[in-house]
Amino acid sequence: MTTRSQRASTTCVAVDARTSDNAGAEHLVHLLDAVLPAAEPGYVASTHLVPGEGPHTAVAASWPCVEGSAPAVEDVLEMMAAAVDALGGVGIVVHGETGTASRGPEELVAGALRAGGEHRARSTGRLARYHGRSEVERRTTVAEVVALSVVDAVEALAGTDVEPTTPVDLTGWARPTWQHGRVVLLVQQGHAGLVPFESRDQIPCCSHH
Repeated sequence: MTTRSQRASTTCVAVDARTSDNAGAEHLVHLLDAVLPAAEPGYVASTHLVPGEGPHTAVAASWPCVEGSAPAVEDVLEMMAAAVDALGGVGIVVHGETGTASRGPEELVAGALRAGGEHRARSTGRLARYHGRSEVERRTTVAEVVALSVVDAVEALAGTDVEPTTPVDLTGWARPTWQHGRVVLLVQQGHAGLVPFESRDQIPCCSHH
């Protein structure tokens, strides 16, 4: 008897609501979590800078599906449009096994396309949801962060040494970034040891999500 291995496909949703800061982007990620399969181990959500005359932030999320069982992109688009309808003019792009679908003002669709492209390429972006986040958002060590999550490396600002056994306090907040395909968590020296470079206190909106 011969069994065929199941191949996976990925569905990616990107939304540009012209959010002006990380607080707004975190809120938008929370809206995506509510309607997308955020509990799936492979679910990833990230925030992306959109340059231009009015620079702002867009978000993207993706999750793997067994090939042939992925939702139709048009269905995901309708679901997302209903979820973010209250935000007003929003650009939405869905890329999946059945193609690509989009909706919204041309400028914001372009921003969503940019965010989705960076997300899928893992080239740049700030990870707000990723495998292992709940495991490492505590007092831990550099080695445990790498072993328990998708983080490839923990790096500190110049002049600060980081070893596998170095303690790091990520209690409730760890936002690594993609850097050319690698997931890097940047840390800095705090009052009692290493802490994330991006502080939770900088994100007053939805910081508990």
